[in-house]
Amino acid sequence: MLSDILSFDIYRFFMIFSRIGAMMMLLPGIGGKLLPARGKMILGLALTLLLLPLAGPLYPPRPKDLGALFLMVGSEAMIGFYLGSLTQVLLSSLHVAGTFIGSQIGLTNAFSFDFIAEQQSATLTALLTNIALVAIFSTDLHHLMLQAMFDSYATFVPGQPLPLGDFIETLSHLMADSFGFAIKLSAPILAFGLIFYVGLGLLSRLSPQIQVFFIALPLQLIGGLWMLMVAMPLMVFLFLRWFEGGLMPFVLAR
Repeated sequence: MLSDILSFDIYRFFMIFSRIGAMMMLLPGIGGKLLPARGKMILGLALTLLLLPLAGPLYPPRPKDLGALFLMVGSEAMIGFYLGSLTQVLLSSLHVAGTFIGSQIGLTNAFSFDFIAEQQSATLTALLTNIALVAIFSTDLHHLMLQAMFDSYATFVPGQPLPLGDFIETLSHLMADSFGFAIKLSAPILAFGLIFYVGLGLLSRLSPQIQVFFIALPLQLIGGLWMLMVAMPLMVFLFLRWFEGGLMPFVLAR
């Protein structure tokens, strides 16, 4: 009797851990190299233990076929990867906005290591993503990510066929919206760059003997950074609203 209970709980424990662990691999600030592997493992196991009494009864009985068991583990991991990918797509709007802003200011070739993307990125891109990550944890939006993780059991019931078509459609629409939102975020700097280059063109026509671009490069850098400083609070506020709005469809109303 005791062995049946233990195997029963272990089965559900690893099913829950498959979904939570896959999602935690992609969550901003939790996945990646910002958190040590041992810390992520401990956090994942702790969340699984907390969720076991709530989500455990939702799972169907353990399949007797080994292939069906592996298929169920794969479907749970797929759900976790899907939810984690949504957060990465929401965060990717800052990567696009940072690229646009860097090209207008003249810092496209200035690179630094981005701990969010785990690769060399433009300096402004790394700055924006790190500021956004600090803002997410400062405003407790990481609680919303964990809430979406728990509420996913009501949206994606264990043992049911995966809506792969809905997964692809949602991600594609979110990627398009993310690109449009990135343009809106960088709109003040893009407007500054457009006006600045038009002014340079007029000045070059009026005074061909002046080395316009040599003189204008420091002004472009100073003016662009000043515009970024002025627009940064609003950019962070709009991003937090965007991030929250992207997660709300996966959180149950209470």
